[in-house]
Amino acid sequence: MKRLLALTILAVACATAPKQPPAPPAPPPRAFLGPHGFDLSQIDRSVSPCEDFYQYAVGGWLKAHPLPATYARFGRFEEVAERNRDTLRTILESDAKQSSPEPGSNAQKVGDFWAACMNEPAIEAQGVTPIRADLDRIDAIKARPEVVTEIHRQQQRGIAPLFRFSAQNDFKNSRMIIAGVSQGGLGLPDRDYYLRDDEKFQTTRKQYAEHIAKMFELAGSDRARAAADAERVLTLETQLARASMPRVDMRKPENVYHITPVSELQSIAPLFDWTQFFSSIALGDLRSLNVAQPEFFKEANRLLAEAPLESWKAYLRWNLLDAAAPTLSSPFVNQDFAFRGQILSGQREIQPRWQRCVRAADMTIGEILGQEYVKRAFTPEAKVKMNQLIDNLVAALREDIPMLGWMGMQTKQAALAKLDAFRRRIGYPDKWIDYSSVNVGRDSYAANVFAAQAFRVRRAAGRVGKPDDPNEWGFFTPSTVNAGYSPTRNDITFPAGILQPPFYDPNADDAYNYGGIGMVIGHEMTHGFDDQGAKFDAEGNLRNWWSDEDLKNFQSRAECIANQYGEYVVEDNLKLQGNLVTGEAIADLGGMTLALRAYQKSLAGKDRKIIDGFTPEQRFFLGFAQVWGQNMAAEEARRRALTDSHAPGPARVNLTVQNMPEFQDAWNCPQGMKMTREAAKRCGIW
Repeated sequence: MKRLLALTILAVACATAPKQPPAPPAPPPRAFLGPHGFDLSQIDRSVSPCEDFYQYAVGGWLKAHPLPATYARFGRFEEVAERNRDTLRTILESDAKQSSPEPGSNAQKVGDFWAACMNEPAIEAQGVTPIRADLDRIDAIKARPEVVTEIHRQQQRGIAPLFRFSAQNDFKNSRMIIAGVSQGGLGLPDRDYYLRDDEKFQTTRKQYAEHIAKMFELAGSDRARAAADAERVLTLETQLARASMPRVDMRKPENVYHITPVSELQSIAPLFDWTQFFSSIALGDLRSLNVAQPEFFKEANRLLAEAPLESWKAYLRWNLLDAAAPTLSSPFVNQDFAFRGQILSGQREIQPRWQRCVRAADMTIGEILGQEYVKRAFTPEAKVKMNQLIDNLVAALREDIPMLGWMGMQTKQAALAKLDAFRRRIGYPDKWIDYSSVNVGRDSYAANVFAAQAFRVRRAAGRVGKPDDPNEWGFFTPSTVNAGYSPTRNDITFPAGILQPPFYDPNADDAYNYGGIGMVIGHEMTHGFDDQGAKFDAEGNLRNWWSDEDLKNFQSRAECIANQYGEYVVEDNLKLQGNLVTGEAIADLGGMTLALRAYQKSLAGKDRKIIDGFTPEQRFFLGFAQVWGQNMAAEEARRRALTDSHAPGPARVNLTVQNMPEFQDAWNCPQGMKMTREAAKRCGIW
């Protein structure tokens, strides 16, 4: 799905930012709940943990936290994000109130961004004015070369019609950054929304066309033209969807790696005028790049030649409108929410403007904002303790690999070499992005967002052909409630935003932290050996380091997990795509296995305390499950089933523990219970 505020340009080089005045000291760690860290009120004791562990562990939380009207999904991640958002709001408001910040300083940019976003009277008065000249220019197009010129212009501003440009690590030479282009151009979340014949998807397509028409009317078109243009857009996007590679196929890195000379790309899709495009983003000397889906570009070129000119004009106007809508006046914002929020995701009410402005600031100038965030919300002690936990998880995996009965010695040695090469990034970058070239003012919120997006494109282009910068954090800002693994860099990242309850509490019982952030650490480490990560070596290069027999064994074990998750029913006749969620499911199971072993090792020589009736292992599993509590709208669940490589919370908990005999031992689950998977069907890798 294309959004102006979405991060579509891959990570690029960092530079040191101007010094900022000291911030108030970080507050003391949050108090934890009881001597164990987790909340006993979350537990639903009416359910047996052996029958439905997810409901048992978080049923109380689910009941106490019904889905808020302003969310399509609300869970423990969102709880933490709300706390982080309050901190960010304080920073934004403080900088906006400064009487005379130094021009060009971080404080000036942060304050002006916030002030412009919150200035509703000015935004309402501007209406569609911020993009009126662009719409008029598109309307005036008379020939196909002008269509291509407009595509280039929008790409420069980060709108990305038809395709996405990125700077990426070379799969075969991971220490270098190369240019890449990949398929795009769809306004609905996934190709299946255009191609599935289910009644719900047919209805969604009809509603999408109606939404496009309403947006065109708001921009000044009469009703008849708006409806006709909407049908043109839907028809063109449907043709692009048919040419798009399915998400499951894109999970195979070899499917999306095609180093191609620019001259050959020009032959594949000559109408795009690639030389002119690369020149427009300062890549005039580019010789080759990765073309992720060559067949898509062939079809896009055919459509550029054969689809009616009026269809392309409508498509370009829609791309611009769709991308800019959140920055425009309330009629555009509300119509955008009516479709994307309510129809696609099931969100009943739009979030207050201040929440949307905080999110926009974090997504566009997040590393400026993040510098102040870490001063207020992250301590050096937390970083030290995280490093200790990571050390313990690495040690558990290092002990586990030599004991694997299904893996041969040569592959074990390569796996250990990859583990030893792991790099880690905790809390925040060592170097910050330099936003000095980005003009941010108080006159136009839309102009600020476009400026930030254009800056990302320029930075991406500026990194191509240079060595990778290990300090680059990519999509993660310091306040992000997430973690990640990069197969091409062989590194794991834990932003400051996630290092707090319920994931991590420095004062809590070890079982709580090993089940929470310990599992997250193990999860990210295991990504280095999931269905994607296992194809990259210790240096991050796409290379088979497995023996034939070991690879066959691994693929069989991965297939077991794919088949298990592929049986999970989301709604009616819609199941999870097992091959889409395999990597995350492998990482969940591997992360839990490693975290439990590390926790049990930490108990050596200590008293095995029973707290509130729970053994250490039971507290560990509760700490894990309570991280994944979530309520979700049916529409959002449907969207995620088609687009998200992560399974929903109930599946992540129950399907994981079904594969762990340690869980069955901890809770004394007899054979025949739902959480006790038959040994012959049990999946396991690490």
